[in-house]
Amino acid sequence: MPAYRSSAEAEIREPVVARLREIVPGCRIIHEINATGFGNRIDVLAVGKDRIAAVEIKSAKDKLDRLPAQIEAMRGVTYEVFAALHEKFLDATSIGVMPPDAARHATVWVYPRAERKGHVDCGLDWNSFDLWKKPVRNLPATAINILWREELHAICDFLGVRGVPRLDMRQAIDEIRWRMTGEEITKSICRCLRARECVEADPPIVAANDNTTTDTTNAA
Repeated sequence: MPAYRSSAEAEIREPVVARLREIVPGCRIIHEINATGFGNRIDVLAVGKDRIAAVEIKSAKDKLDRLPAQIEAMRGVTYEVFAALHEKFLDATSIGVMPPDAARHATVWVYPRAERKGHVDCGLDWNSFDLWKKPVRNLPATAINILWREELHAICDFLGVRGVPRLDMRQAIDEIRWRMTGEEITKSICRCLRARECVEADPPIVAANDNTTTDTTNAA
């Protein structure tokens, strides 16, 4: 366990990762990755071939003051946003025990799991395999900002864009959006993240027939 991570957080992170592997089969798990820009890091990212799920973990030793901004940052990367919260953050109301207001716009998962009157322990997106079997949606338009400059340039090279070394990130993104469909961009983002060298993550996943990770016609 990394020195900066408390045992309380690690206790929640382990079952979170296990569940992500179930709902996104074949995914690559990446820990502590910057979202769309620096300043907000995503605790756990599950990257499938054509979908991404992001999780923010709040252990018993954490506070929720930054959670709304962290959820907003995750929603810039994916529509599948989860908040894994220790049960101490649940609010007792007149209709039962409910998730905290700070977790709005995220699917809430409570640790440890228990039966609670008036509260669905796990949101439907976390529980239902059928939802994850349905055709996927495009990633948010801002999701491409999670890519590094060299990854954007690799995609541009694949597309035959001229003068790629001179392109800044904004220009590279503009070229990609002009030439690729939403499906192609989504798959390219996933392929880049699955192949990226990360400090703490599953081993990189690179398609045997594609060393640039930008072939959008074949799954990784």
